[in-house]
Amino acid sequence: MRCTPLNESSLVIRARLLRLAALTLLVAGAGCAGDPELEQDTASTDELGSGLVTSGSILFVGNSFTHGNEEPVYSYNKAAITDANGSAMGGVPGIFKQLTVQAGFTFNVTIEAVSSETLSGHYATKASIIGRVWDNVVLQEQSTRPLPTERGGNPTAFFTGTKDLRNLALASNPSARMFLYETWASPASVTAQGYTAGTAGLQAMQSDLRSAYFKARYDLGFTNVARAGDGYLRAIDQGLADPDPSNGITPGTFNLWSASDSRHASKYGSYLSAAVLFAKITGADPRTLTSGTGTAAAALGISSTDASNLHRIAYEITTLPDPAPVPASVPLPATRASFTGSVATGTPPNITGVAQLGSLTTSEGTFTNLVGATANGISGTNTPNSRGSTPASANAAASGLTIGDGANNLGSGNFQFGTAFTAKTRFFIVETALSSGTMGDDTVVTLINASNAQVGSFSLSLLASQFTASAAGNTSNALATINYTGGVASVTGTPAGTVQSKLGAVTFSLADLGVADVASVSTATGIRLVSSTLDPNVVGLYTAP
Repeated sequence: MRCTPLNESSLVIRARLLRLAALTLLVAGAGCAGDPELEQDTASTDELGSGLVTSGSILFVGNSFTHGNEEPVYSYNKAAITDANGSAMGGVPGIFKQLTVQAGFTFNVTIEAVSSETLSGHYATKASIIGRVWDNVVLQEQSTRPLPTERGGNPTAFFTGTKDLRNLALASNPSARMFLYETWASPASVTAQGYTAGTAGLQAMQSDLRSAYFKARYDLGFTNVARAGDGYLRAIDQGLADPDPSNGITPGTFNLWSASDSRHASKYGSYLSAAVLFAKITGADPRTLTSGTGTAAAALGISSTDASNLHRIAYEITTLPDPAPVPASVPLPATRASFTGSVATGTPPNITGVAQLGSLTTSEGTFTNLVGATANGISGTNTPNSRGSTPASANAAASGLTIGDGANNLGSGNFQFGTAFTAKTRFFIVETALSSGTMGDDTVVTLINASNAQVGSFSLSLLASQFTASAAGNTSNALATINYTGGVASVTGTPAGTVQSKLGAVTFSLADLGVADVASVSTATGIRLVSSTLDPNVVGLYTAP
């Protein structure tokens, strides 16, 4: 039989028929025997084919992981999309556009990508573009920023950038769908960020990226995550992609990363990313995409066999259950406290000298078995006062639960507890504010190990409003008042001891930090506090019933 070559119109019709046929079948994604986290996710995800989205405007925000680092991806299909920066880029959005054309969809695609840029950088310089009315927005962070700090990441900046851009886009269109584009581990990044080389390192780095992107999704209310990086791992697990291109490409496999740096995507990696994005954003089954003449795969020089496998992997990754969300952050303010030592009774009590914290009361109850922290690595504008007993210098260890008489501004510092954490562990911070001001300071808390390195990407952004409620000029709801006799004049007054301060506290749990399984943070022994204004008098923990 003689076959007539398919033209583009025929391909569109064929793709539509295949897609409609596939949507009538009940299908299940194949299992993955490599990364255990890709096997153990438990929350359900949307079925492909339910609620298809076939048109609308879409903005891609990112850097070279979005625009592609080399040809043929960099300029692919650039004439069919809009480059908001006028750089004539096609990249992953250009591939995405062609995939939607092949499926018979009509998306207006715009790219706003700048090499090496972070999401915070986009917010600072491209707000006028991102703040327009879009039906869909895809955000891709700089590739290592979501990682834990001990791996060279900056998870706090990652969450800030994603939050700011989400709010910016939704301010113009509250109905916009917001997606996060999960990036990938790579051989070059694994070694540069301190992971073990090889497949184990790729899995560990991808696990950290996955945790960060899904934490942002759940905490900030994104529509979903396009798990491109997880697709890379699945291609490796199934023997389709070579995990270590440095020693040559194994026959019958392809290289997901650029041959020039083993970090950026190759044409195979970019095509896989676009296929995952296509599946997640449109809800269509990528296995119905064709790969012959006139298709994105053919134009990029990807064989029909490889393209078919990449379509299947995109389907399997997109239909995986999403990681279960961790409990929402619900830090509790302390409403009462008891003190012993130099304390004058009253409402609230007044600390007149050295006093010890005896108990804290929250909505969970009153707790007396309090454990103090040992502080080190402190930075701040003033000599620290008491984190436990008053330390001799900024980096001296302090322990116990004594309220001293100095004044400080933390900056950042590590607090070690010397005891194992459980699901019932509650941390607390007792802090100082001038009576003339409001209680509480914005503070970022992260889990650390005995070497003061961050554990995972677990973090909590405490708000000033989550501390004991005490309004400016009012001390009645404070835990205590105190007149400092040492420290800076703005806190102690002239003469020293004439300006009154007040104490308040906040308590929080491992769940508030994003920990769903205590076993996953078995190396955690302390917390790190980072704040420009926090004045911590006591940092400690107790066990809830």
